[in-house]
Amino acid sequence: MDVYDNPKYYDIAFSFRDIAKEVDFLEQIIKNESLIPVKTVLEIASGNSPHMSELCRRGYDYVGLEQNEEMIEYSTKTIEDLGLKAEIIRGDLRNFRTNKQADCALLFLGSFYVTDDHELQSHMDSVAHSVRGGGLYFLDGAVLFFPEDFGIQTWEMERDGVKVITTYDPKWIDERNGLSDARIILEIEENGEKKVIEHTETRKLYRINDFIAKAEATSKWEHVSDFSDFDAAKKPYPGGRNITVLRRRI
Repeated sequence: MDVYDNPKYYDIAFSFRDIAKEVDFLEQIIKNESLIPVKTVLEIASGNSPHMSELCRRGYDYVGLEQNEEMIEYSTKTIEDLGLKAEIIRGDLRNFRTNKQADCALLFLGSFYVTDDHELQSHMDSVAHSVRGGGLYFLDGAVLFFPEDFGIQTWEMERDGVKVITTYDPKWIDERNGLSDARIILEIEENGEKKVIEHTETRKLYRINDFIAKAEATSKWEHVSDFSDFDAAKKPYPGGRNITVLRRRI
């Protein structure tokens, strides 16, 4: 069973994030580096859209791009329940189009599912088509800053009596070319019962300098800066939630 087919457990597994702090960071970098005012935000591979409510609360229009049907239904229900000015559109991050351009794009938690340079090029072109010139593109955990960050991670979260132990276990398929497989395992305890959900995902993991070079080679993007832990004063370090920021060329 696919982890992404279970948004409730996925939501609990990744609930360690301080969403308000993360949005504070986004707003600070937008203020400092965006060349355009931001009203509409596009989240790519939006999943269960954990930032959606906070962004809407602060006055932004939210558009999520997602291809998993369960995640789309989960986020759509949140929109309906809370009456948010938001929408979720179905699409593949490797090649997509939006109905109107956003002012900023976001990608969180390494949800950067490209497997070769052709898919990277197509993705960067798709985002460029969907973001106005001067707007920023934030990528959280999408590229490899430090070799030692490639390794197994395990953590435990609990909410409303449901415990979820998450394991992220990546292995190189072809290290020279950056191609990897990663198993995501959710061990769930709920109402005295235990179950395990897991799947494997394949992607090409770009080193930061290689990624920047390829992004800038499109002539549509320029590198702005890199940060860690959603803190504008912190630079990337081993073990951090490292973030790179690009800007759409005008």
